[in-house]
Amino acid sequence: MLVPEMTSDAPSAVGAAPSLRRQVARGALWLLAGDGATAALSFVKVAVMARVLSANDFGLFGLALLVSGWCEYLTELGFRDALIQRQGEINSYLDTVWTAQVLRGALIAALVVGAGPVVAWYYDTPAVAFGMYLVAANIVMRALTNPATVHLRKSLDLMRDVTWRLAGPVAGLVSGVALALWLQNAWALFYSLLAASVAQTVASFVTYPYRPRFRFARTQAHDLLRFGHQLFWLRVVSMINWSIDSTVVSKVLGLTATGHYQMAGRLASLPGSAIGAPLHGVMFPALSKLDDPARQRAVLAQTLKIVLAITMPLALTLAVFSPLIVRLVFGAGWTDAATIAAILSCFVVTLPMSNILNAYFMATRRVDLDTRAAVLRAGIQLVLIYPAAVSWGVTGVATVAAVSFVISVGYELALAAGLAQLRLADLRSCLNGGLLASLPLVLAWPFVSLELSVSTIVIALTLAAMSVAIGGAAAHSVFSRPLAPAGGLE
Repeated sequence: MLVPEMTSDAPSAVGAAPSLRRQVARGALWLLAGDGATAALSFVKVAVMARVLSANDFGLFGLALLVSGWCEYLTELGFRDALIQRQGEINSYLDTVWTAQVLRGALIAALVVGAGPVVAWYYDTPAVAFGMYLVAANIVMRALTNPATVHLRKSLDLMRDVTWRLAGPVAGLVSGVALALWLQNAWALFYSLLAASVAQTVASFVTYPYRPRFRFARTQAHDLLRFGHQLFWLRVVSMINWSIDSTVVSKVLGLTATGHYQMAGRLASLPGSAIGAPLHGVMFPALSKLDDPARQRAVLAQTLKIVLAITMPLALTLAVFSPLIVRLVFGAGWTDAATIAAILSCFVVTLPMSNILNAYFMATRRVDLDTRAAVLRAGIQLVLIYPAAVSWGVTGVATVAAVSFVISVGYELALAAGLAQLRLADLRSCLNGGLLASLPLVLAWPFVSLELSVSTIVIALTLAAMSVAIGGAAAHSVFSRPLAPAGGLE
């Protein structure tokens, strides 16, 4: 997110100090560049490995990650976010944070190892047990990460923060491609995951030299848990939201269907994650520095306009050209993933929207509102996703996942608007840039051929570039205008 230019009579987007505004703008650019590079590396890795490995291999990998994902969501302490939100010095807390994350990692690893044989029996897939042992080793390695890197995010020194985080994706790409060509089975996915974690942990200590000690202070942990407690129920519900679909697909429809579903989900989530994660990374610490609700409100409205102008045409591009994109990226063996990717294309918009709103709720200490929206989404999925899988297969599951996410983000936006006192007219104006940018794709959709040919690729690229250019121009127009008062501002 770029911080809009301020007039003398408008409230600052990130506080009164110009140096802070420059920090936020520079940090946002670094996060966008870093997450863009991470997304590109992940994209290349998956594209190459998908041409060597089968959908069954990816299904096995996804199945092994399910239990670890549940455990990590349920035991997330929120210490890092608490340190970012905390005012004053944090060095005295670092040993406690590191000790807690090591103990947590060891506990999760033990649970994953113990669950390995049970999961293998339940899904009648013996190989998944060994895969879960490798996942457990990966969890322990990530738990050793240097806790002092939180200083980089807290102080908005995001160039260095991006640097150490990129070590993992680079190592994952190199090792993943090499191992896929050598082993040509699912174990290449597991070993590359472990290699990425080793590289990233080492890089965290190289980038920010600090030697943590195994020391735990209960009073400090209790202090940090006050903030982490607010996030606990949100993470519990989020765990349900992000795992229930894959759990049902793997049990009801099998590993091959799971592989197609997860690859389509990765493709649909990639742009939204690349945009949403850096936005959250810079908005949460920046908004936490503000003590004026009017400033927070103005930043929220401006950011929504910019993000929707960019993400709406990207989502429509994926929806229209998913058969072509899947064929080009994954190869001819993944055609079943095209329909799923088209259904899940809304993630390109909903993911960054959810990230922005979550940053706002966290900065205002109203995570309970975010939890309400997450509960709504979980309720829809728990009621509908199994019948959808039985009746309509993987496309039914994708439809329920997409519709529930759209509804929950809409509710999340309504709650944020009420808290920020944004007017309905402000919310409607957020859509203008995205709707205008999507117009070329909407008009051309009925006439577009999806056969794989040079002419189709050229047409697809031209339409996508035209829409994204219009969206970028609309976003730049919003950014270059002085930050206008919004909602309850008089």
